[in-house]
Amino acid sequence: VPEDAKDAIVILHTNDVHGAIENYAKVAALKTMYEEAGATVYLMDAGDFIQGTTNVSDSEGATAVELMNLVGYDVAAPGNHEFDYGYFNLTNLAKAADFPILAANIKYEGKTPFDAHIVLEAGEKKIGVFGLSTPETATKAHPAKIQGVTFPAGKDMFAIAQAEVKALEDEGCDYIVCLGHLGIDDESKGNRSIDLMDAVEGIDLFIDGHSHSTLEEVKEAAGDKPITSTGTKLANIGVVTISAEGE
Repeated sequence: VPEDAKDAIVILHTNDVHGAIENYAKVAALKTMYEEAGATVYLMDAGDFIQGTTNVSDSEGATAVELMNLVGYDVAAPGNHEFDYGYFNLTNLAKAADFPILAANIKYEGKTPFDAHIVLEAGEKKIGVFGLSTPETATKAHPAKIQGVTFPAGKDMFAIAQAEVKALEDEGCDYIVCLGHLGIDDESKGNRSIDLMDAVEGIDLFIDGHSHSTLEEVKEAAGDKPITSTGTKLANIGVVTISAEGE
């Protein structure tokens, strides 16, 4: 933990954990270390956290959520694998979670079943966070598991994201974070994080998942766009620091 962590806002983030629960203790330890250094810390996950090994799959994700509660996650977004055990299983897990699961572009029978965004406060600063899930879930999940569920894509998703930015700006947020499970793979073209950042204005940070991309791979694909990702299976923990001076 750097010496200038005191009075900073620190966003720790993970994505595509896929059941690598043996590393959650390290996430919890890093969160505690930053807090003890005087930082305001928020822990976020960008999806695919309930599936991947028998440790979490046997319970259809309940074990993963239990562990995430213990680690102290503040917010998460659903990935496509959150639907492997069905839409209603995910809604039950959301009730068991001590953190909100955000998804502005998931519709069930035309309505948004999950919260679209939240506002986190760090002293006098407000951090607005909204969630997005990959529209590819419509084809990657078993049809029987997502009956009645739709995933607005492309321009429709971009419009939803822009509306979320405006809503958070209207709430007086100093920083706006998109917690999205979109990825940067070519096969996702039109729905990638880099596509969305080209189309939507006002997002200060995009925490990405889905393509299992490392930060280096994201930087190569995204250029100067503020997108970050950690790979997969908790090989890395993402750290974004907003200094006391607001940088």
